[in-house]
Amino acid sequence: METVSLFETELDSFVHKYQIRYPEVITYLFDSVLVNKEYFAYAWTNDVKHFGIRTSNRVEGAYSVLKRFLGNSQGGFVECWKQMHKMHESQLTNIKAKFQQSLTFIKHQHRVSDFKGLHNHVSQYALDFIIKESERLEKSRSIAVNFCGCILFKTHGLPCAHMIVEYRMQSKPIPLSLIDSQWRQLNLVPQVASSNAGFDCLPQLQLQNKVGNF
Repeated sequence: METVSLFETELDSFVHKYQIRYPEVITYLFDSVLVNKEYFAYAWTNDVKHFGIRTSNRVEGAYSVLKRFLGNSQGGFVECWKQMHKMHESQLTNIKAKFQQSLTFIKHQHRVSDFKGLHNHVSQYALDFIIKESERLEKSRSIAVNFCGCILFKTHGLPCAHMIVEYRMQSKPIPLSLIDSQWRQLNLVPQVASSNAGFDCLPQLQLQNKVGNF
């Protein structure tokens, strides 16, 4: 498990090994790369709930899709707006299809007692993460908190290995409350936090629909 102390130990070892042979590289490493280590090194990102998004690949991928819809740079503002709207409609269609699959279909590998209360309430993508986490238990009958690291819980809001063990020892399925709301959102209706219960977002949604029909 990556920790800050382990990162610093390995870094010291690396510097000691290569500083004499490659001083310019070491200087560049400290001046240009490690100044932002908290944003990409596992020792720090494993303590942040990022839902698996640790790079800009998703943004770059969306930009690539947009360029395919635009085709070229010859269109005006209205044409660009229409193509962007088509792209969003296509994405929404795909999202709705995945939501529907999670709501109505149960994968064979998800038909386990651990998921008894999660079927059709949690994204299948999230359940796949938990299945992978459960595979860690095959190497050990029990994983204590100190050895678990709780990385999946801290980064994805999903039960980690030691939590799964605790519920299995009690012969109980994983409770839905242990799943972050990110993975329980299986429709396109925005969730309103209890602290904002008095906020009415309907006018904004109506305006968005009008713009979308432009």
